[in-house]
Amino acid sequence: MSKNKKEEPHKKHRVLRTILLVFGILLLLIGAELLYSNYHLIVSRYSVRAQGVSGGIRIVFLADLHGREFGKNNSSLLEKIAAEKPDIIALGGDIINSDADDEEVTRMCAFVSEAAKIAPVYFGMGNHEYNYIADHDASLAEKLTEAGAEILDGNYLDIEINGTPVRIGGYEGYYRTAHMNTPDKDRQSADWRFFEAFEDTDRVKILINHIPTNWLDWHYKDRSPVDLVLSGHYHGGVIRIPIIEQGLYAPYIGKFPPYTKGLFEGEKANCVLTTGLAGSKGIPRFFNPPEIVVVDLLPEE
Repeated sequence: MSKNKKEEPHKKHRVLRTILLVFGILLLLIGAELLYSNYHLIVSRYSVRAQGVSGGIRIVFLADLHGREFGKNNSSLLEKIAAEKPDIIALGGDIINSDADDEEVTRMCAFVSEAAKIAPVYFGMGNHEYNYIADHDASLAEKLTEAGAEILDGNYLDIEINGTPVRIGGYEGYYRTAHMNTPDKDRQSADWRFFEAFEDTDRVKILINHIPTNWLDWHYKDRSPVDLVLSGHYHGGVIRIPIIEQGLYAPYIGKFPPYTKGLFEGEKANCVLTTGLAGSKGIPRFFNPPEIVVVDLLPEE
């Protein structure tokens, strides 16, 4: 047998070992990224200047937790919130799942209770809370209130934060397009009354609005005067393409949505869109770590 023929099996083995090594490294990298994008909390920071702010206001904003825990009893999440020393905590909906069991609801109420020890909690409903209330338990709002949250669901509160008069409201769906949220004529009328009343003030206006579609994709940020809108729902596109920071999919918008994360400044409103804290419909996050948002509302320069 020639020398070349003897070496052929060894070459094949080396090629196979190289392929297996590369494949193993790729699996390790993918696994590490999946762990990072699903369990490593990051903090994103934005500054928004608004007329009428006399003292700075720090807001910690969370959305789309979907019943997840970061640390036992959400200890890791709560520690990061506390470290920011917020004036208020805004919860932007989908904190529970629409099919949550009693254990999940109890766990999320316990999280709200602990968060309320750090700063006042304002809870804006999301579509999952709406579906849970409709299908399982109409008393969810009462349970969250007992846990220490102020529920904002088509209503607002006038408060003062660090000497600044603030109007803070909450709305789950399509702001100023109530017909898309419900066919119920009475509900539509109530929603329109909320829209008009919420905007009719000289106070600094903060709106927790779970679905960002109208503000960003329909450009209501150029039409409706709200100093700060806090939105979620899109999950950052769930899977993000690094470097270009592009999400793959958003509900109702479809593939490659133009808006998935960040601060978007319009002619009349500013919208902060968070990537949220959990995946969507069982799909794991990728290149998309769970996000805590910190917004500093500052006086105009």
